[in-house]
Amino acid sequence: MEHIAAEDFRLENHLFFWLTLVLESRNRRLSQELRALYLRVPGWRVLASLFARQRLSMGEPADLSTVDRTTLSRTVGRMVNAGWISRISGVAHMCVTRLRLTDAGRELFHRAWPFIERANATATRSLPDAAVGMALWVLSEMKRNLDQFPVSDEKPPGKAQTARDSRTPGR
Repeated sequence: MEHIAAEDFRLENHLFFWLTLVLESRNRRLSQELRALYLRVPGWRVLASLFARQRLSMGEPADLSTVDRTTLSRTVGRMVNAGWISRISGVAHMCVTRLRLTDAGRELFHRAWPFIERANATATRSLPDAAVGMALWVLSEMKRNLDQFPVSDEKPPGKAQTARDSRTPGR
């Protein structure tokens, strides 16, 4: 594996650097906007997933919204307590808990949607419509590629130093 010189490495030349910055900037904006509705970004993602799909198992919003399972569990609990979603036990599979929006949850979705639309419009305002469509296609292809090809078992060269390895002995 070839080493890259520090002066040849530019963060700005990496797609995922920009994706991370865009998502974090949008999330900060949405956090401020959604606060008035007592809704957090992970809650919005669960709300949007349920609005789009109607009923989901407990794990499906995690897959659709990139909310980790621990945060999802707490978020769903808060949303159930607020009356925005309900848990339903399946008749055929009693061990599978499904989630669905309540009427209050659908109302919350419609109240939150203008904030989401405004943030999305702000992010894409200088882009031609065709670029937005192309970006949707590119990102869906990238996701498909990552899902289709397994993670390599190849180990990086050399021994990686962990935080534990770098501690001074005796401390």
